[in-house]
Amino acid sequence: MNKKILIGSVVVAALATGVWWQAGRAKPAAPAGRKPPAVQLAAVVANRQPVLLTANGSVTALERVEVRPQANGVVARLLVTEGSMVQPGQLLVQLDDASEQAALAKARAQLASDQAQLHSAERELTRGRDLVRQNFISQSALDTLQATADTRRATLAADRAQIAAAQVAVQQKQLRAQVAGRIGAISLAPGALVTTGMAEPVLTITRMNPVMVSFNLPEQQLAAVRQAQAAAPLAVQAQDSAGGVCRRGELSFIDSAVDSASGNVLLKARFDNSDGALWPGQFVSVQLQAGQYPGAVALPVAGLITGPDGQFAYAVGADNKAQAVPLQLLGIANEQAIVRGIQPGVKVIVSGGQNVRPGEAVQPLPPRKPKAAAEGKMAAGKPGGLPSCGGHAANVNAGGQRPASGAQ
Repeated sequence: MNKKILIGSVVVAALATGVWWQAGRAKPAAPAGRKPPAVQLAAVVANRQPVLLTANGSVTALERVEVRPQANGVVARLLVTEGSMVQPGQLLVQLDDASEQAALAKARAQLASDQAQLHSAERELTRGRDLVRQNFISQSALDTLQATADTRRATLAADRAQIAAAQVAVQQKQLRAQVAGRIGAISLAPGALVTTGMAEPVLTITRMNPVMVSFNLPEQQLAAVRQAQAAAPLAVQAQDSAGGVCRRGELSFIDSAVDSASGNVLLKARFDNSDGALWPGQFVSVQLQAGQYPGAVALPVAGLITGPDGQFAYAVGADNKAQAVPLQLLGIANEQAIVRGIQPGVKVIVSGGQNVRPGEAVQPLPPRKPKAAAEGKMAAGKPGGLPSCGGHAANVNAGGQRPASGAQ
């Protein structure tokens, strides 16, 4: 009896195991009566967005000249005001030059006197040559007349040098602009004494157009920047913190060494500033275009999902079934995610994906034109260009690594 009970128990257990194994082989099905979730699809397109490297920078002047006196003196006239624009050679400050003008006039008078004496000596020399030919004077007397004329010529040359020195002394009492630019703060007035040993300059001139924007990038991005610069000039965009000023320039300088303390490299971009919108010392946000992402595609950022293992998207095939496709996120620009791991033309879920399970059938909604698509089309109209000023644009990095925060 016990043996029959034991055999029956074994048979029941075997049947239960078989049922469990068959159930395990079957794919989990959606709950009975569950309707396919309605989703919005968008097609993956070939990427035309550039690699955008972002940084914080500051505006610097190409030239900033401190005007200092070359001679001691009292300010006689101040011919410029604070904030005025000046041109090269323009007179800025006139120091009292009465003594220098007197010395110049004296040197010119001495020159006139010596010129008269030279003319007299030359006439005597001419007559002496005639007398020598007529044997009325000796050759030694003629040599004396020649020496006198040569001495007068040397004296005349010294007089001209003295006049030049006096003119330099007069010019040193005139402070002129060496570059075109804007006058800074002025802390003196007529009657003030200035000296060559002053700690502060008399005034400053800052060149306002063009200007440079200095910024730093991590050394990991240097190779991509140099490679892109070798192919073509690199565009740089600078925008102030308020978003009201945006300018486009060109990368003009990469420092010859990486800062070992910070691991950054200094770069500079040149900007036209004819309207004076960029101000020296101003902080700006910088975007550097560093070529293209090779082999990348773009999809609406709404279609990018972040999971435990990284970013992925739900791709929907002809059978209307959703499949999770892992992606490598390279960057985000104009509400488009730039990725690798999927082919152009594949349709992905951009709305309603939160209700989708891998392998589940979905119900595509009629296509519509989302905002992101319109922006993407606008950006595609100018391939390789920077985004419009004020538009959202962000980069990951030149190496194509995921951002620290991830895309949602």
